[in-house]
Amino acid sequence: MATLLFLLIAANNLIKILRDSIFLGQHSVSELPYLYILVAVFAGVIIATYTRYTSHLSLVRLILATNALMILMSVFFWFLLTYIDPGWSHYAFYIWSAMVSVIAVAQLWTLANQIFNPDEGKRLFGLLTAGGTVGGAAAGFGAKWTLHLSVESNHLLWVVGGIYLTASLLLSRTQRRLRKTSREKAVVSPIESEPGAAENVFARLADSRYLKTIAAVIFVSVIVSTQFDFQLKSAAKETYSSRSALAVFFSSYYGWLSVATFFAQIVLTGRTLTKLGLNAGLYVTPAALLTGSLAIMIWPGLLVAALTRIADSTLRNSIHRSSMEIVYMGVPANVKKAIKTFLDVVVERIGDAGAGFIILLFSLSLAAGYKTYVHFICVGLIFVWMVLIQFLRSGYSEAIRNGLVPDDVSPEADWLATDRIKRSLGD
Repeated sequence: MATLLFLLIAANNLIKILRDSIFLGQHSVSELPYLYILVAVFAGVIIATYTRYTSHLSLVRLILATNALMILMSVFFWFLLTYIDPGWSHYAFYIWSAMVSVIAVAQLWTLANQIFNPDEGKRLFGLLTAGGTVGGAAAGFGAKWTLHLSVESNHLLWVVGGIYLTASLLLSRTQRRLRKTSREKAVVSPIESEPGAAENVFARLADSRYLKTIAAVIFVSVIVSTQFDFQLKSAAKETYSSRSALAVFFSSYYGWLSVATFFAQIVLTGRTLTKLGLNAGLYVTPAALLTGSLAIMIWPGLLVAALTRIADSTLRNSIHRSSMEIVYMGVPANVKKAIKTFLDVVVERIGDAGAGFIILLFSLSLAAGYKTYVHFICVGLIFVWMVLIQFLRSGYSEAIRNGLVPDDVSPEADWLATDRIKRSLGD
C-alpha cells in the first residue's frame, strides 16, 4: 500500500508539473480564475456521476479500471499536446489533472480503510502517508533532472502512463492477498450516496451552528489557499516565460513541497498539537499565512510567493488537517458519515469557485492593479478565518456536551472521551 501511494503521488506531481508549465507557458494568468471555476463545476459533476454509478463495483477492479483510463488519457494528451496543441487542450488537461488527484487518492485511501482495522491504521497510516510524500519528492526532483537533459516536458506523460501501469500490475498481483486481508468486507464507495442524503445534509447544517461554523472555516480557508496558488503562478509567469523554464521551476517547487510536507507530518504535527493543544493549533496555519501574505505585499517576488504557498500546502496537509479531524470529534459518527464528505468535497469545490470569482471580479474592474487588491482580500479573509476559529473553539465543547451528542452515548462516557482528547492534546 505504501508503494502504491508512492506511485500515485509521484504520478500526480508529474501531472501537476506539466499542467502548470503548459498552461502558464501559453496563457495569461488572467485566465486562471476561469479555470478555478471550471474545475469546481466539472469536479462536482464528475464526482456525483462517479459515486452514483460505481458504488456497487468491486473497489480493486474499480481502481484497475481507473488506472487503465489514466493510461489511455496520458497517451491521448501526449499525442494532442505534442502534435496538435490546440488552446482548449490546455484547459482540458488542467481540469483532468484535478479529477485525477480527487478520485485516485480517494480510491486508494478507501482501499486502505478496508484492509486495515482502526488499530492497524493508527500504526500504519503514517507509513503510507510517508510513502506518498517520498513519491512526490522523487517525482519533482526526478522530473527536474530529466528536463535538464533536454527531454521534452510532454514526454513525461509516458512516465505517468508507466507509473499507472506499474501500479496496476502490483495491484493485480496482490489482488487475492488484498481480498483475504480485507476479510471480505463490503465495498464502500469513497463518497457514499444514499436516498435523501443531500436533503439530510442541508437539514443538519441548518440545525447546527457548530456544523455551519466548520463549513465556514473550510470555505474561507480554501479561498485563501486558492488565492495563494494564484499569487504563486502569477509570480512564476512573470519570472519565466517559456514552458521549459516553467517546467523546471515547478519540478523544484513540487519536490521541495514534498520534502517540507514530510518534515511537517513526521516532526511538526504531533509535537505542535501536543504542546499547544487544539485551540492554539487551529491558529498556526492562518497565522503563518498572514505572515506570508504580508511578506508578499512588502517583498513581491517568486521566492516569497513560493515559500508562502509551500507553507500553505504543508500546514494544510499536516497541522490544519489534524486539527480539523479533532474538531470533527464533536460530531457523532452517524452525522459525520454524511456531513464530512459534503464539507470536504462540495464545500471545498465551492471555495475554489469562490476564489475564482473574487479574482475575476477584480481583474475585470481593475485591470491594472487587481493583483494588489487580491493581496488585501487575502489578508482580510485570513482575519475572518481567525474569527471563525474563535467560534469553532467555543462550539467544540458545547457540541460534545449538548448539541450533537447521540442519544446512545452516556454523559459519563462522553466526559471521559472529551477528557482523553484534552489530555492527549495538552489542552
